[in-house]
Amino acid sequence: MRLSHSRTLIAATSLLSAGSLACGDSGLADCACTEEFRTYTLEVVDGLGQPLNDVVLTRTNLRTGKVLDPGWLGLLQDGHYVVADDGQLDEFSGDGDVLRVVGERNGQSFTVDLTFAVPEPCRCHVERLSGPARVVMN
Repeated sequence: MRLSHSRTLIAATSLLSAGSLACGDSGLADCACTEEFRTYTLEVVDGLGQPLNDVVLTRTNLRTGKVLDPGWLGLLQDGHYVVADDGQLDEFSGDGDVLRVVGERNGQSFTVDLTFAVPEPCRCHVERLSGPARVVMN
């Protein structure tokens, strides 16, 4: 009975350790990532403050020059577009990278820079460091 209990304890400890590292790729035993999935949006409105739902966004990491795959840019609510989320942990450095977002709609456009990072050493979640949450497209 004691041997069975020890095996169960070892298995449970192994699973907990693996689960706490699942979010980040650091391999450090003291990293404990949460289960949440962070998503950051940009609200796009017209000059009257009305949400715009048909804006085409291009997102470019200025450090790497990589245009990020549109992925899921669906609307969470009118005028809100996903610009970064935890599915992009490998796209941002620990120090922070500028993400240039260009929006286009009916011949009009805007450009805005947002800064995102995936802090070391655990690299669990994308964090927004700077940049507007709302853009007015005239």
